[in-house]
Amino acid sequence: MLKLVGSRFHFRRVVPTPLRPILGKSEIWISLGRAGKVEARRRAAELHGQMTDLFKGLYSVSGTQQPSETLTLSPSEIKEFMEAYGFKTEIDVYKGLIQRYEDIIKTQEVVRKSEVRAAETTAELKHQQTLIKHSEHLDTLISGIYKIIEVSSDCQEQLLHSLRNAAQALQMTSAQKKALESEIERLHNTFITTVTKAIEAAASRPPSTAQSPGSEAKPPSTAESTATKPSPEAPSPVLLSTALKRFLNSKPAKSLETQRDTRRTAALFVQAFGDLPIRKVNGKVAGDFRDVLFSLPASHGKNRNLSFQEEIDRAASQDLPLLSAKTVKNHFMRLSSLWNDLLRRDMVEKNPWSGWDFNLTKQLSRRAWTQEEMNTLANTPWPINSISSETFRGIIMVAAYSGMRLGEISNLRNEDIKDVDGVPCFRICAHPEDNWSPKTQAGERLVPIHSTLLDWGLLTFRKTNQKYLFSDLKDSRDGDRGADFSRAFSRYKMAMDLPPAVTFHGFRHTVSTLLRNQDSDIREIWIDALLGHESSHRSQGATTYLSGIDLTNLQRTVEAIRYPAFCLSSPLGNI
Repeated sequence: MLKLVGSRFHFRRVVPTPLRPILGKSEIWISLGRAGKVEARRRAAELHGQMTDLFKGLYSVSGTQQPSETLTLSPSEIKEFMEAYGFKTEIDVYKGLIQRYEDIIKTQEVVRKSEVRAAETTAELKHQQTLIKHSEHLDTLISGIYKIIEVSSDCQEQLLHSLRNAAQALQMTSAQKKALESEIERLHNTFITTVTKAIEAAASRPPSTAQSPGSEAKPPSTAESTATKPSPEAPSPVLLSTALKRFLNSKPAKSLETQRDTRRTAALFVQAFGDLPIRKVNGKVAGDFRDVLFSLPASHGKNRNLSFQEEIDRAASQDLPLLSAKTVKNHFMRLSSLWNDLLRRDMVEKNPWSGWDFNLTKQLSRRAWTQEEMNTLANTPWPINSISSETFRGIIMVAAYSGMRLGEISNLRNEDIKDVDGVPCFRICAHPEDNWSPKTQAGERLVPIHSTLLDWGLLTFRKTNQKYLFSDLKDSRDGDRGADFSRAFSRYKMAMDLPPAVTFHGFRHTVSTLLRNQDSDIREIWIDALLGHESSHRSQGATTYLSGIDLTNLQRTVEAIRYPAFCLSSPLGNI
């Protein structure tokens, strides 16, 4: 039976009931490809004969009663059939017939694929013919434009000749004639420039792949370069800036303020990650941009001389307020709106800016350093010449074994190292004469010096003729002694290819995490006192107790800071 399904004919033959257990089918369907009705009938008749032979063979060896005498073979005929085809047993006959059936299916599949290739070749030929026609039209247009230029040049010569005659008749002065000729020359050059631009625009539209047959006009250089341009099948990737110009400006419903804010968000992304192709912006890139935004100070953009990483580290070192969760969410909403337009046009596969959680009651914390990142830091040389490698190692060691802020470390004076009840301590207090003070009232505190720092040789940094412990550091324009180190550390961290969320301030988080995960009886209120945090217990009793914590407990807390394997080279040369 011949069946038309969609635009293709199919051959259908019902399998006799006694043979269905053998073939495992109740009917046989074979696609006839894109053949016409006449060709489909011919193939169907051929397949019908082959199926009949298949059924005969199966009936002859299965011992099944055939519904018609025309399909009955005598035992001698069965024996002759088996000998003629080299079958020894009935099982071999079954296998042979099934193999024959499978060969028929494979043959039909080969025929179908051949027809598909033929159809594709026909379509490609039609496409090439269309391109040749476009090329012929372009060559004709360019030839006509050149003729116009020739005519215009002849007209110019005739006009100049006529004007000279008129000038002689009117007895014009030489200055007047020169001015008139200059004006004519200017108009002529303007005309030639306009026509040339029209030729270039016309030549760049159709992708010419073949030379027009019999064309005598020589195409200009722009037409020659057109032949080397990539074909439309491989377009260049669409960049974010291109997509923004194309779709944002084409939406009059968006207010000018919305368009301006969207452009600012896109510029922020480009500044962080470059002008990426839109198909390369995936969930990982969106997540990295989210981390960057949550690490930027709220005052970002006011200091245009700082890079992204320098802004992030400045916020970390100075504990500046960061972008709010609402601001970050607004940035994502603008990019999500743009991506929805691209998604509707099938220019991207999905919208990576949607589905993010923005808990407006909290902000993303700067995370602690991992052991792997600290090992990378320990094995990477300090490249900044303006600050000595010895000072760099000293500041890092103090931060890692005390959790002090960069501003507190950089403003340590030699006189701020005190022995209190036999315990060497850092005394963090206000320096009115230097216009510096700790960030909060709780920041004024005693921090016992870790025994690792004493063994490492920290006290060798004290010099009798210097005021500050780390005398290499200099005041910036606004009096910030840690600003230069913060910028240098930013460049150093970028060279190590560490993520933006890992900053110098992360050492405080590292120390806090180590102490809070201790199995010992280190109390949380001692950790707050060591780090200079306002106590999370707001009662008057807790406040009084915090101000009177025994130095012994603070020393126990400091000594609980332990790393599996982290230490920088010592100024004493013994580590």
